[in-house]
Amino acid sequence: MFDKSLAIFVRDAKLALSYPLWFALQWLGIAASATSLFFISKIVPPSASFGFNGATTSYFEFAVVNVAFLTFQTASLASFDNAIRDDQVRGTLESTFVTPTSVRTIVLSSAIWAFTITLVSVMVYLAIGVLFGLHLIHLNVGASILLVLLTVTGTVPIGILSAAGVMVFKQGAPVQFLFNLCASLLAGVLFPVTVLPHWLQYCSWLLPTTHALHGIRGALHGATFGQLSPDILWLAVVSILLLPFALWVFGCAVSRAKHDGTLAHY
Repeated sequence: MFDKSLAIFVRDAKLALSYPLWFALQWLGIAASATSLFFISKIVPPSASFGFNGATTSYFEFAVVNVAFLTFQTASLASFDNAIRDDQVRGTLESTFVTPTSVRTIVLSSAIWAFTITLVSVMVYLAIGVLFGLHLIHLNVGASILLVLLTVTGTVPIGILSAAGVMVFKQGAPVQFLFNLCASLLAGVLFPVTVLPHWLQYCSWLLPTTHALHGIRGALHGATFGQLSPDILWLAVVSILLLPFALWVFGCAVSRAKHDGTLAHY
């Protein structure tokens, strides 16, 4: 399984690096995004609403961390159905699924490159943030790693379900758009959740992105595992319940496409 996952990773890396201009422009986009947030923070005073547990924090530190780590959600939602759709268009999907490789291995391995480049993107975001005054001296490394992993496992099932839709209907449902829209408006990416009406705050609490960003901000401020336990437990429960279900649904979608003879259609 490791050799097969590595082969899929190498394939995806070669495809991405074969477009050097696009590969270079994404780093320029990260720099422009972080710089924009820095200048916006100049007109927004520091507030306890931006910190963790009432600590006064600048808007830049609040927003740049949220925007950086939101890329994990974007990768979780987009990588699977993009991989399926690309293989359909290139005509390689059918040959991949007729190999003696489990569906679970294929679908999970298709996102390894996306998450690798996302991790590098987050590190670049944080490095630029440090240049603009982001403080990481209180970072709880263990909690940060755990929350990143739970962020991925909590949102990956949505991406896999979207990929199952692509497999059956050959066109992706607007899962990415709707989920990213909800996260942008309700998860406290560009403004604190506390400014929302109370009924929307309850809706925000249901989103894994809300707990992921709140927990990661806390870990960057040095919060302990005990202080972060509500966010960690929520993300863990979501991951445990949704990930096996999403993989089962995707397996059913592949079986249906094989039975209908539409595996290679797009």
